[in-house]
This record gives sequence, C-alpha cells and structure tokens, in this order.
Amino acid sequence: MNHALKAYMDTRLRENQFIQYIGLELTHIDVHTASMELAIQEHHMQHTGFTHGGVTATLCDVTTGIAAYTAVYNGTDVSKNVVTVDLKISYVNPSTAPKLRSVGKVTKAGQNLIFCEGQVFDVFPNGDEKLVATCVSIMAAVDIPLKSTVKTDNS
Repeated sequence: MNHALKAYMDTRLRENQFIQYIGLELTHIDVHTASMELAIQEHHMQHTGFTHGGVTATLCDVTTGIAAYTAVYNGTDVSKNVVTVDLKISYVNPSTAPKLRSVGKVTKAGQNLIFCEGQVFDVFPNGDEKLVATCVSIMAAVDIPLKSTVKTDNS
C-alpha cells in the first residue's frame, strides 16, 4: 500500500459529496491498483432486495478510475485528472451480501488513455465472497485542475 497516495486520495474522496453519500471507502491503493468497500444500506437496494446495478456500476467506475489516477499522479502536479471514456460491465450474479468489495487495476497506461479492468464481489459475514460483476474501462488523462471544495480564509 502506498500510504502517501492513500492519504491524498482519502482527502479527495472526503471532498466528493457523491462518494460520501453512497458510502464508498478506499481500502487499498498502490501504483495501478485500488480497492474499495461499501456497506450496503437500504438506499442501495432495488425493489426486489438486490443491490441496485447502478451501485455496482458506480463501484466499477470509481475503483478503476482511482487505479487509473495512480498512472497520472506524480505527487506534486495535481493538474492532471482522469475521466471515464468507456465502461463495460458484465453482471454475473445478483448482489445479496451486506458488503461489496471492488478491485480495479490498470492493464495498460498510455499517455492519453488508460485501460483498466475490475471486479466487484459480495462479501458475506463469514468472510466468503461471490463475484457479482466484472468490468473493463478506458480512462482519459486530462489537464483539468482539481476543484477543491475546501474553503480557505479568502473564500
């Protein structure tokens, strides 16, 4: 685990209202890899009691996006960011566990495009896991300065 990168990303994720609302937690990050967890709550469910597919898609998108960000982050220049160009998800099982775990990794990092793959797993109370979805994504490195929602004395 890259602890400096984890601290930096934790700060960024705390500033992201959507991530905070759904409750995603970054559990691991290193060069070209990231893992996240989500404790399932009622607002994550669809009408038949499964975790909503949109939640699963969000986990795929965010986790592979964070993995891709490690390919552009150099510790000092925060003018680079990544955005999703393409995301394909294959749902293989309905999600029924009280927790989801997602993993994302970079498969090829080019100068402009970053190719990633990911998986989402149900995590059951006894520690067993079941594959819920797989994904492939393409992220684009963009020169967009990060917007911070943290207020300064001058704002």
